[in-house]
Amino acid sequence: MEYRVAFDIAEAGYKSWSFAAYGLILVAVGAVLLLTHDRWPTLLLPDWWSKPPRLSKGFVRVFFGFAVLWTVVSFAGTFFEYLSLKSAKDKGRAQVVEGRVINFIPMPAEGHAMEKFCVQDRCFEYSDFAITAGFNNTASHGGPIKEGLPVRVTYVGSAIVKLEVPK
Repeated sequence: MEYRVAFDIAEAGYKSWSFAAYGLILVAVGAVLLLTHDRWPTLLLPDWWSKPPRLSKGFVRVFFGFAVLWTVVSFAGTFFEYLSLKSAKDKGRAQVVEGRVINFIPMPAEGHAMEKFCVQDRCFEYSDFAITAGFNNTASHGGPIKEGLPVRVTYVGSAIVKLEVPK
């Protein structure tokens, strides 16, 4: 059987960067609030408002601190998962299973479920909505997996680091 590569973690690169990047929006909002918290409400309220509310200095600091922490932790978690999986594949610590897809359960088009399939005695599950460095392209969103398809799956733990399908 001749295969073509449908997914390879080395070619895909660090694809979870957008998840951590959303935290940068919160960091930016927190930085603006931190710099302008004492005059922020008066910038938005009309002059006739007699006693504009003030944002608490403590709230602004907690908001900014949480935004920074969330961004750093989400980036570190996703980036180190990517490095770990890529390293395991590159150093030959990944396992390979080859055969036909069985017990395929596609994710519904509206989401809210994991797509699942097995090859021989090894089963996998993933979702477009799960943040992972591994393969997660469901059939309802253009993914290649379907019942009976011959595949070669390279995996580390439960993560698919390389997926090959027939040419």
